[in-house]
Amino acid sequence: MNLSKRGKWLTAVAALVAGYVVFGPKEPDSVEPARRGASAAAHVPHVAAASSAPVVRSLLLLAHRVVDQTTSGSLFATHSWYTPPPPPPPPPPVAAVAPAAPTAPPLPYQFIGSYKPDGQAPVFFLTSGDRVYDVHVGDTLDNNYSVDSFDNGQLVLTYKPLNIKQQLLAGVPQ
Repeated sequence: MNLSKRGKWLTAVAALVAGYVVFGPKEPDSVEPARRGASAAAHVPHVAAASSAPVVRSLLLLAHRVVDQTTSGSLFATHSWYTPPPPPPPPPPVAAVAPAAPTAPPLPYQFIGSYKPDGQAPVFFLTSGDRVYDVHVGDTLDNNYSVDSFDNGQLVLTYKPLNIKQQLLAGVPQ
């Protein structure tokens, strides 16, 4: 192996540093043990007999630093970074809306004509679908509408269930 002068020098320095770390003097204040087991010899029983060698002594000093399996297993445990989404915002308060006032349905009748005999009340002819009605003021139609009056060319009808008045455009009686 052909090493240059600089390479030999770096190798020697690295070997000296490694030797100092392993075999160098130990200060009790410089290194604090991670955890003290039952005994260092209990972890390495086959080395306890040859404790006179410096390598064995340093191994016994480091034996208590072995971490139990439960802690070392958690170093590489899988972790989920999933964060659940925030809960949906509460629904806005519903303002109490008063129900709409009931209204009468549109008039089912159409005016088709009227007739006024001499000296009598006029007769109005109305149609709904295929039926034709001849009505006078005061009559009731289908138990839902009453004919109240005739003024200014309009026939006034009242929707009886809700007592709502409706007007039907009618011609001038003859």
